[in-house]
Amino acid sequence: MFMFRTKRNTLAKRLWKARVVKREHEASGETETFSSSSSTSYCCCCCSNRHTNSCSQQQQCYSAEMVRSDLLKRLKESQLELLLAAVESRGADLSACVLLPRDQPPLLDPRLLCCQLWRWPDLRQAAELKRLPVCRSSKDPVYICCNPYHWSRLCKPESPPPPYCRFARERLKPEDRAPSEGQCPAIQYHGSLTTNGEGEGGEREWCKLAYWELATRVGRLFSVELPAVNVFTSLPHGDGLCLSTLAQHTYSPPHESVRRTRAKIGLGVTLSQEGDGVWAYNRSDSPIFVNSPTLDDPESRTLLVYRVPPGHCLNIFNADKAACARHWDIAGTGPVDPNSVRISFAKGWGPKYSRQEVTACPCWLEVLLAPCR
Repeated sequence: MFMFRTKRNTLAKRLWKARVVKREHEASGETETFSSSSSTSYCCCCCSNRHTNSCSQQQQCYSAEMVRSDLLKRLKESQLELLLAAVESRGADLSACVLLPRDQPPLLDPRLLCCQLWRWPDLRQAAELKRLPVCRSSKDPVYICCNPYHWSRLCKPESPPPPYCRFARERLKPEDRAPSEGQCPAIQYHGSLTTNGEGEGGEREWCKLAYWELATRVGRLFSVELPAVNVFTSLPHGDGLCLSTLAQHTYSPPHESVRRTRAKIGLGVTLSQEGDGVWAYNRSDSPIFVNSPTLDDPESRTLLVYRVPPGHCLNIFNADKAACARHWDIAGTGPVDPNSVRISFAKGWGPKYSRQEVTACPCWLEVLLAPCR
C-alpha cells in the first residue's frame, strides 16, 4: 500500500510541476503567474472579456490545492501515467484517452481544466476546443476525454490575418532568401504544380499530398484514403507522410532555410476529412500558414494567407463554399486548382509577408482534394 501511494504521489507531483503557470494577455500586456501554494486561486471564466461585469456570476474559482484534489485524485494510476506521458512529450506520445465522468464534480468541465493547466492558461470556455481525430471518445455519452493533447484550439477564420513578417525583401537575411526570390521564375506553371503526368488517382482517396521545398517538389504524390492523415518530420511521430523519408530521395543538399525550417516541423499537421469539410490541426511548435479558395474573400483581389498558431486548428476547405469561391488567377504563384490548399510550415507568404510566392517558402504542402481535376 505504501508503494502504491508513493508511485501515485510521484506521478501527481510530476504532473503538477509540468503545468503551464503563466497567462499572458496580449491586448493588455498583463501577465499572471500561478503557483502551487494553497492561496493561489485558479479561475475559469465562462464569459468573454466584454462581459467581465457578470463574470463573477458564471465562474468557478479553485485554489491550487482544490484543483489537485478534485482532478488528480480522481484519476487512476494508469490514467495518471497516460496523462503524464502526453504532457511531458508535448503530444509526441499519442497516448490513449484519459476518461472522466461528465457529470461528477468538480463543477468545472474536466477537459477545460486539463487544457488550462497543461496547454492554454488563457482558455476561457470549452466551446473554443475541438477534438483531434486521434481521440476515440467522441460518441461516449458518459465519459469525456481529458487528455489535453487530444484537443485543439479553434482558430477563428473571421479575423483577418495578422500583419506578420511585414518586411521588405531587402531586409531578409541572406540565409533566409530562396534561390528564386528576386528573379523571374524560369518554370511556367500550368494548372496545379503537381500535374507531372502521374495520372489520375484511385476512387477511394479523398486527397493527394505533394511536399515542396522552395520551388522543387520532393518525392511522389501521397494518396490519402483514411479519414485523417499525419504529416510530420520523422518517425516515430506516427504513421502518415514522413517528410524526412521523402527528402532522402533528393540528391542535392538542402538550402539552409529548408534545413532550418524542416527541423521546426516536428509533429507537423494532421489533416482530417469531416462532415463540414477538411480540417488542419497544427501539432507542431511553430505556426503553419494556409491559403484556400474557401478562406479567400470573394470581394478581394488580394491573396489571403491565414496563420494557424501551434495547437490550433482551422477548417481549411468547406465543400459548400467551394462552388462559390473564385478561381485563382495569379500568374506564377503555383496551383490554380479550385480544389487545392497550400500549407507552409513556419514561414508565411503573400502580400503581407516577406515571401511573395508560396514557391519561396522553404517547406510547404500542396493538398489536392478529390476530384483534383
